[in-house]
Amino acid sequence: MTHLLPMTTPSEVSKTWRVHEEYGGFSIRDFLIKVGEFSRQLLKKVRISGSVYVNGKMAELWQPLEIEDEVKVVFPKEERGAVIPRQGPLSILFEDEDVLVIDKPPGIPVVPPFNKQEPSIASYLLDEYKRREYPCTVHVVTRLDRETSGLMLVSKHAYSHMLLTKKLDEVSREYVALVQGCFHEKEGLIDEPIARAEDSIIKRTVAENGKPSQTKFYLEKQGQDFSRVRFKLLTGRTHQIRVHMAFKGYPLAGDTLYGARALEGKQGQALHCDRLCFLHPWTKEKMRFVSEPPKDWDTYA
Repeated sequence: MTHLLPMTTPSEVSKTWRVHEEYGGFSIRDFLIKVGEFSRQLLKKVRISGSVYVNGKMAELWQPLEIEDEVKVVFPKEERGAVIPRQGPLSILFEDEDVLVIDKPPGIPVVPPFNKQEPSIASYLLDEYKRREYPCTVHVVTRLDRETSGLMLVSKHAYSHMLLTKKLDEVSREYVALVQGCFHEKEGLIDEPIARAEDSIIKRTVAENGKPSQTKFYLEKQGQDFSRVRFKLLTGRTHQIRVHMAFKGYPLAGDTLYGARALEGKQGQALHCDRLCFLHPWTKEKMRFVSEPPKDWDTYA
Protein backbone atom coordinates (compact mmCIF):
# COMPACT_ATOMS: atom_id res chain seq x y z
CA MET A 1 0.00 0.00 0.00
CA THR A 2 1.28 3.45 -0.85
CA HIS A 3 0.95 6.23 1.71
CA LEU A 4 1.69 9.93 1.51
CA LEU A 5 3.06 11.93 4.39
CA PRO A 6 0.27 13.45 6.50
CA MET A 7 -0.88 16.98 5.87
CA THR A 8 0.07 17.84 9.47
CA THR A 9 3.81 17.83 8.69
CA PRO A 10 5.09 20.87 10.63
CA SER A 11 6.92 23.79 9.02
CA GLU A 12 9.48 23.79 11.85
CA VAL A 13 11.02 21.17 14.12
CA SER A 14 10.99 21.86 17.85
CA LYS A 15 11.23 19.98 21.15
CA THR A 16 10.13 21.00 24.63
CA TRP A 17 11.34 19.90 28.08
CA ARG A 18 10.27 20.65 31.66
CA VAL A 19 13.05 21.30 34.19
CA HIS A 20 12.77 18.90 37.11
CA GLU A 21 14.22 19.45 40.57
CA GLU A 22 17.60 17.81 39.99
CA TYR A 23 18.36 20.18 37.10
CA GLY A 24 17.46 23.48 38.73
CA GLY A 25 20.45 25.82 38.45
CA PHE A 26 21.81 24.14 35.31
CA SER A 27 22.61 26.43 32.39
CA ILE A 28 20.47 25.82 29.30
CA ARG A 29 23.55 24.48 27.54
CA ASP A 30 24.35 21.93 30.27
CA PHE A 31 20.68 20.98 30.56
CA LEU A 32 20.42 20.19 26.84
CA ILE A 33 23.62 18.15 26.93
CA LYS A 34 22.54 16.19 30.01
CA VAL A 35 18.80 15.79 29.52
CA GLY A 36 18.44 16.28 25.77
CA GLU A 37 21.60 14.28 24.97
CA PHE A 38 22.67 16.99 22.53
CA SER A 39 25.99 16.60 20.78
CA ARG A 40 28.21 19.68 20.89
CA GLN A 41 27.95 19.93 17.11
CA LEU A 42 24.14 20.05 17.17
CA LEU A 43 24.21 22.50 20.07
CA LYS A 44 26.47 24.77 18.01
CA LYS A 45 24.01 24.65 15.08
CA VAL A 46 21.14 25.57 17.40
CA ARG A 47 23.16 28.45 18.83
CA ILE A 48 24.06 29.83 15.39
CA SER A 49 20.91 29.15 13.33
CA GLY A 50 18.19 27.93 15.68
CA SER A 51 16.53 29.43 18.74
CA VAL A 52 15.90 28.59 22.39
CA TYR A 53 12.98 29.75 24.54
CA VAL A 54 12.43 29.55 28.29
CA ASN A 55 8.81 29.98 29.34
CA GLY A 56 8.04 31.47 25.94
CA LYS A 57 10.85 34.04 25.96
CA MET A 58 13.96 33.81 23.78
CA ALA A 59 17.00 32.85 25.82
CA GLU A 60 20.77 32.36 25.53
CA LEU A 61 22.47 29.04 26.22
CA TRP A 62 24.47 30.39 29.17
CA GLN A 63 21.36 31.40 31.14
CA PRO A 64 20.56 29.40 34.32
CA LEU A 65 17.30 27.47 34.67
CA GLU A 66 14.86 27.21 37.53
CA ILE A 67 12.72 24.24 38.56
CA GLU A 68 9.56 23.90 36.41
CA ASP A 69 10.91 26.12 33.65
CA GLU A 70 9.80 25.11 30.17
CA VAL A 71 12.65 24.88 27.67
CA LYS A 72 11.86 24.86 23.96
CA VAL A 73 14.39 24.42 21.16
CA VAL A 74 13.53 25.31 17.58
CA PHE A 75 15.99 23.54 15.32
CA PRO A 76 17.49 25.28 12.28
CA LYS A 77 16.36 24.57 8.74
CA GLU A 78 18.53 21.81 7.26
CA GLU A 79 20.57 21.75 4.05
CA ARG A 80 19.10 19.38 1.45
CA GLY A 81 22.30 18.21 -0.24
CA ALA A 82 22.81 17.09 -3.85
CA VAL A 83 20.04 14.50 -4.27
CA ILE A 84 17.38 15.76 -6.71
CA PRO A 85 13.77 15.49 -5.41
CA ARG A 86 11.60 13.22 -7.57
CA GLN A 87 7.96 12.27 -7.21
CA GLY A 88 7.47 8.57 -6.55
CA PRO A 89 5.66 6.00 -4.41
CA LEU A 90 6.49 5.42 -0.74
CA SER A 91 5.15 2.56 1.35
CA ILE A 92 5.15 4.07 4.84
CA LEU A 93 4.22 1.70 7.66
CA PHE A 94 4.64 4.25 10.45
CA GLU A 95 5.28 7.95 10.77
CA ASP A 96 5.32 10.52 13.55
CA GLU A 97 7.20 13.79 14.01
CA ASP A 98 10.51 12.00 14.63
CA VAL A 99 10.78 8.82 12.54
CA LEU A 100 9.55 7.02 9.43
CA VAL A 101 9.43 3.26 8.89
CA ILE A 102 9.39 2.42 5.19
CA ASP A 103 8.75 -0.90 3.46
CA LYS A 104 11.19 -0.66 0.56
CA PRO A 105 10.63 -2.57 -2.69
CA PRO A 106 13.55 -4.27 -4.45
CA GLY A 107 15.23 -2.58 -7.40
CA ILE A 108 15.57 0.96 -6.07
CA PRO A 109 18.51 2.45 -4.15
CA VAL A 110 17.98 4.15 -0.81
CA VAL A 111 20.36 6.92 -1.86
CA PRO A 112 21.67 7.14 -5.46
CA PRO A 113 25.38 6.22 -5.37
CA PHE A 114 26.53 8.22 -8.40
CA ASN A 115 23.85 9.97 -10.45
CA LYS A 116 22.04 12.26 -8.01
CA GLN A 117 19.08 12.49 -10.41
CA GLU A 118 18.40 8.75 -10.25
CA PRO A 119 15.13 7.74 -8.55
CA SER A 120 15.68 6.66 -4.94
CA ILE A 121 13.90 6.43 -1.62
CA ALA A 122 15.73 9.62 -0.59
CA SER A 123 14.61 11.51 -3.70
CA TYR A 124 10.98 10.47 -3.15
CA LEU A 125 11.11 11.64 0.47
CA LEU A 126 12.75 14.92 -0.50
CA ASP A 127 9.96 15.56 -2.98
CA GLU A 128 7.39 15.03 -0.23
CA TYR A 129 9.33 17.25 2.18
CA LYS A 130 9.55 19.97 -0.47
CA ARG A 131 5.83 19.87 -1.26
CA ARG A 132 4.91 20.02 2.43
CA GLU A 133 7.54 22.71 3.14
CA TYR A 134 9.11 20.46 5.74
CA PRO A 135 12.49 22.05 6.65
CA CYS A 136 14.67 18.93 6.88
CA THR A 137 16.67 16.58 4.73
CA VAL A 138 16.56 12.77 4.67
CA HIS A 139 18.43 11.00 7.49
CA VAL A 140 18.69 7.26 6.79
CA VAL A 141 19.31 5.19 9.93
CA THR A 142 19.24 1.67 8.45
CA ARG A 143 20.18 1.37 4.79
CA LEU A 144 19.36 -1.48 2.43
CA ASP A 145 21.08 -2.52 -0.81
CA ARG A 146 19.34 -1.63 -4.08
CA GLU A 147 17.91 -5.12 -4.65
CA THR A 148 17.18 -5.83 -0.97
CA SER A 149 13.59 -5.22 0.07
CA GLY A 150 11.89 -4.68 3.41
CA LEU A 151 11.93 -2.47 6.47
CA MET A 152 14.15 0.56 6.84
CA LEU A 153 14.26 3.28 9.49
CA VAL A 154 14.54 6.98 8.62
CA SER A 155 14.89 9.93 11.00
CA LYS A 156 12.83 12.96 10.09
CA HIS A 157 15.30 15.50 11.49
CA ALA A 158 18.89 15.83 12.66
CA TYR A 159 18.07 15.60 16.39
CA SER A 160 16.23 12.30 16.00
CA HIS A 161 19.04 11.00 13.79
CA MET A 162 21.65 11.95 16.39
CA LEU A 163 19.76 10.13 19.18
CA LEU A 164 19.29 6.98 17.11
CA THR A 165 22.84 6.76 15.77
CA LYS A 166 24.22 7.15 19.30
CA LYS A 167 22.53 3.84 20.11
CA LEU A 168 22.63 2.19 16.72
CA ASP A 169 23.60 -1.15 18.31
CA GLU A 170 20.14 -1.16 19.94
CA VAL A 171 18.40 -1.03 16.55
CA SER A 172 17.65 -4.68 15.79
CA ARG A 173 16.97 -6.06 12.32
CA GLU A 174 16.28 -9.56 11.04
CA TYR A 175 16.36 -10.72 7.44
CA VAL A 176 15.05 -13.66 5.47
CA ALA A 177 16.66 -14.86 2.26
CA LEU A 178 16.47 -17.53 -0.36
CA VAL A 179 19.85 -19.24 -0.60
CA GLN A 180 20.99 -21.38 -3.50
CA GLY A 181 21.15 -25.07 -2.64
CA CYS A 182 19.90 -27.51 0.01
CA PHE A 183 21.05 -25.86 3.23
CA HIS A 184 21.63 -28.42 6.00
CA GLU A 185 22.55 -26.54 9.18
CA LYS A 186 19.63 -25.77 11.52
CA GLU A 187 21.30 -22.72 13.09
CA GLY A 188 24.71 -21.28 13.79
CA LEU A 189 27.04 -18.28 13.81
CA ILE A 190 29.28 -17.16 10.97
CA ASP A 191 32.23 -15.31 12.49
CA GLU A 192 34.43 -14.29 9.57
CA PRO A 193 36.10 -10.88 8.97
CA ILE A 194 35.04 -8.95 5.87
CA ALA A 195 37.14 -6.61 3.72
CA ARG A 196 36.79 -4.89 0.34
CA ALA A 197 37.79 -7.18 -2.53
CA GLU A 198 41.05 -6.07 -4.10
CA ASP A 199 39.73 -6.06 -7.67
CA SER A 200 36.43 -4.23 -7.03
CA ILE A 201 35.09 -1.05 -5.42
CA ILE A 202 31.75 -2.79 -4.78
CA LYS A 203 32.45 -6.40 -3.91
CA ARG A 204 33.44 -7.56 -0.42
CA THR A 205 35.14 -10.77 0.65
CA VAL A 206 36.12 -12.78 3.72
CA ALA A 207 39.72 -11.85 4.53
CA GLU A 208 42.04 -12.13 7.52
CA ASN A 209 42.69 -8.37 7.46
CA GLY A 210 38.97 -7.55 7.33
CA LYS A 211 36.73 -6.05 10.00
CA PRO A 212 35.14 -8.42 12.55
CA SER A 213 31.78 -9.62 11.18
CA GLN A 214 29.22 -11.90 12.80
CA THR A 215 25.99 -13.27 11.36
CA LYS A 216 23.54 -15.57 13.14
CA PHE A 217 21.47 -17.86 10.92
CA TYR A 218 18.43 -20.10 11.36
CA LEU A 219 17.08 -22.52 8.76
CA GLU A 220 13.36 -21.88 8.12
CA LYS A 221 12.62 -24.10 5.13
CA GLN A 222 14.85 -26.58 3.37
CA GLY A 223 14.51 -27.30 -0.33
CA GLN A 224 16.51 -29.18 -2.93
CA ASP A 225 17.39 -26.20 -5.13
CA PHE A 226 16.72 -23.32 -2.73
CA SER A 227 16.32 -22.94 1.02
CA ARG A 228 14.85 -20.16 3.15
CA VAL A 229 17.14 -18.90 5.92
CA ARG A 230 16.70 -16.24 8.63
CA PHE A 231 19.57 -13.96 9.63
CA LYS A 232 20.35 -11.64 12.50
CA LEU A 233 23.34 -9.31 12.15
CA LEU A 234 25.61 -8.84 15.15
CA THR A 235 27.72 -6.40 13.12
CA GLY A 236 26.81 -4.15 10.21
CA ARG A 237 29.27 -4.64 7.36
CA THR A 238 28.47 -3.88 3.72
CA HIS A 239 26.97 -6.95 1.99
CA GLN A 240 27.52 -8.94 5.20
CA ILE A 241 24.85 -11.63 4.69
CA ARG A 242 25.68 -11.96 1.01
CA VAL A 243 29.41 -12.37 1.67
CA HIS A 244 29.03 -14.79 4.56
CA MET A 245 26.62 -17.07 2.71
CA ALA A 246 28.77 -17.09 -0.42
CA PHE A 247 31.72 -18.03 1.83
CA LYS A 248 29.74 -21.01 3.16
CA GLY A 249 28.94 -22.12 -0.40
CA TYR A 250 25.27 -21.08 -0.37
CA PRO A 251 25.09 -17.68 -2.09
CA LEU A 252 21.80 -15.81 -1.98
CA ALA A 253 19.51 -16.75 -4.85
CA GLY A 254 20.02 -14.41 -7.79
CA ASP A 255 23.14 -12.84 -6.31
CA THR A 256 25.38 -13.08 -9.38
CA LEU A 257 27.95 -10.74 -7.79
CA TYR A 258 28.72 -13.49 -5.29
CA GLY A 259 28.50 -16.53 -7.54
CA ALA A 260 24.79 -17.42 -7.63
CA ARG A 261 22.76 -18.09 -10.77
CA ALA A 262 20.35 -15.39 -11.89
CA LEU A 263 16.70 -16.03 -11.13
CA GLU A 264 14.44 -15.96 -14.19
CA GLY A 265 12.44 -12.75 -14.31
CA LYS A 266 14.17 -11.29 -11.24
CA GLN A 267 17.18 -9.06 -10.75
CA GLY A 268 19.54 -9.17 -7.79
CA GLN A 269 19.62 -11.11 -4.56
CA ALA A 270 16.53 -12.52 -2.78
CA LEU A 271 17.00 -10.76 0.55
CA HIS A 272 14.30 -9.09 2.66
CA CYS A 273 14.44 -7.23 6.00
CA ASP A 274 11.28 -8.55 7.65
CA ARG A 275 11.70 -7.46 11.27
CA LEU A 276 12.72 -4.12 12.74
CA CYS A 277 12.87 -3.21 16.42
CA PHE A 278 14.13 0.01 18.01
CA LEU A 279 13.64 2.31 20.97
CA HIS A 280 11.82 5.47 19.88
CA PRO A 281 14.32 8.36 20.21
CA TRP A 282 11.80 10.71 21.88
CA THR A 283 9.05 8.65 23.57
CA LYS A 284 11.46 5.79 24.49
CA GLU A 285 8.73 3.35 23.51
CA LYS A 286 9.78 -0.03 22.13
CA MET A 287 8.78 -0.08 18.44
CA ARG A 288 8.37 -3.34 16.50
CA PHE A 289 7.51 -3.80 12.82
CA VAL A 290 7.07 -6.82 10.52
CA SER A 291 7.04 -7.08 6.72
CA GLU A 292 6.27 -10.17 4.67
CA PRO A 293 8.82 -11.17 1.99
CA PRO A 294 7.78 -11.17 -1.69
CA LYS A 295 4.99 -13.70 -2.44
CA ASP A 296 6.85 -15.23 -5.39
CA TRP A 297 9.44 -16.65 -3.00
CA ASP A 298 6.94 -19.42 -2.24
CA THR A 299 7.60 -20.91 -5.67
CA TYR A 300 11.24 -21.52 -4.71
CA ALA A 301 11.17 -22.51 -1.02
